[in-house]
Amino acid sequence: MSETPTIGIDLGTTNSAIAHAEAGDIEILPGDTGDRTTPSVVAFDEATEQALVGRQAKKQAVSHPDRTVFAIKRFMGSDEVILLGPRDCAFTPEELAGLILKKLKHDGEAYLQESIDDVVITVPAYFNDRQRQATKHAGAMAGLTVERIISEPTAACLAYGLQWADDATVLVYDLGGGTFDSSLIDITDGLFEVVATNGDTRLGGNDWDALVVEWLEDRIEREYDVSVTDSPQLESRLFDAVKTAKHELSSRRSTTISIPFLEHDEGTTDVEIPIDRQRFDELTSDLLETTIDRVERLFVETGYRPQDIDEILLVGGATRMGQVRRRLTDRFGVTPSKRINPDEAVAIGAAAQAAILDGELEHGGERHPRQNAQHLPSPSDTVVMLDVTPQPFGVVLIDQETYEPYYHVVIERNTPIPARESYVTTTAREYQSEIEIQVYQGDNSRIEENELLDSFELGPLLERPAGEPTIEVTFILDENGILNVHARDVDHDVGDEIEIQPVFGFTDDELTVMQQNLPPIR
Repeated sequence: MSETPTIGIDLGTTNSAIAHAEAGDIEILPGDTGDRTTPSVVAFDEATEQALVGRQAKKQAVSHPDRTVFAIKRFMGSDEVILLGPRDCAFTPEELAGLILKKLKHDGEAYLQESIDDVVITVPAYFNDRQRQATKHAGAMAGLTVERIISEPTAACLAYGLQWADDATVLVYDLGGGTFDSSLIDITDGLFEVVATNGDTRLGGNDWDALVVEWLEDRIEREYDVSVTDSPQLESRLFDAVKTAKHELSSRRSTTISIPFLEHDEGTTDVEIPIDRQRFDELTSDLLETTIDRVERLFVETGYRPQDIDEILLVGGATRMGQVRRRLTDRFGVTPSKRINPDEAVAIGAAAQAAILDGELEHGGERHPRQNAQHLPSPSDTVVMLDVTPQPFGVVLIDQETYEPYYHVVIERNTPIPARESYVTTTAREYQSEIEIQVYQGDNSRIEENELLDSFELGPLLERPAGEPTIEVTFILDENGILNVHARDVDHDVGDEIEIQPVFGFTDDELTVMQQNLPPIR
């Protein structure tokens, strides 16, 4: 990395954070409002053609839901186009994520009084190749060089392990606003080794809110004879009220969902509906059990037992729900740790990884800590982090007997990265001059149920009988979990190689243009 500040960013579904490491001290950098996290919310003001990001965007969401987008992280890596405003201004998910990163960059530079160029950005452990590429693209649009992409549970464990240097086996339970991850991580003498990971990129605290909102809408209709399902403005107010109630139930047994002056066709109504912790838990228990099932798979896949766990680390704001701590304690017999802030752990770990790349945690140096900095002791040995790939990579091959296509896994899920695996294939037709290589990510035996990352053709091949050519294909997975594929005709030295780019992907020139065309932030 360059001589610019050592920076880590947690690009979250609900909130994002930026952290700075210097000589073993890591601090969360506050935004222009003094807050330590920035809402991952973007709005577009057509009158000024400027973007609102963070708290400003969130404040105007109730009055202008059509100009506001939440949880953009859930769309990363898709070909979704988001339309904002009455004139339906079109944005890609990468552009909107780029605006959030641009805001973090701007606030960080204002606080440090230095330019920020290089960063480490975290992603959910279960993000696939396409989503990781999209995150790098978003960083480029914000004017950042993304030096490394690391998984959120790994970053959180890194923050934990550097602060409390004891060897341990840690279960990371990471429930954010829009994604869920679980990872088993072994810490031994400065080595952070991810054993396995599992998760769901479409499951998070927002889903808890949505279920309670459905219940609330039904209660309002029955008790007040008011329907709110067709009004985005009213829906937005309900979600805000439910989020407030959820936060209150983290420390209280009961609360009241209050929505004053709820507008409807006949006028306005003051809504007050009580809800207690038991009702909240009943409404959302299926979601919680889905996360527990994901954790259970880690033990099945690895042979670890619950009694092998020394610590359960909670990450993500949604883990403040009391049901999470209680259920994990009941199931695994370990009370989750409160040692680190679940909202800040990932950003701190990202900055720690940036410091490792810079050599900060190895060599120490002269210390000038700021008042709010967190000190991470420099270990006597080199800190090493070994992550795994969350989902397998494979190709389509043709059965030489039935001539039917089938899915062949080349790199298994939970393989340590970086990784390199090869396989040998051949032609299926007589005198075939080219061979197509289709690269997928996923673990379903049905080809169409996996995600096509890219495809390319190797050729021209020397024409020979079917089955005679020896084609070697090599998958190389880098430290970011991003894939390169090489292929060659072993006998006749014909070769080709590609870095797998998502089918929606952007060239460097396109990224430069998109960066220049991003609306300014107000």
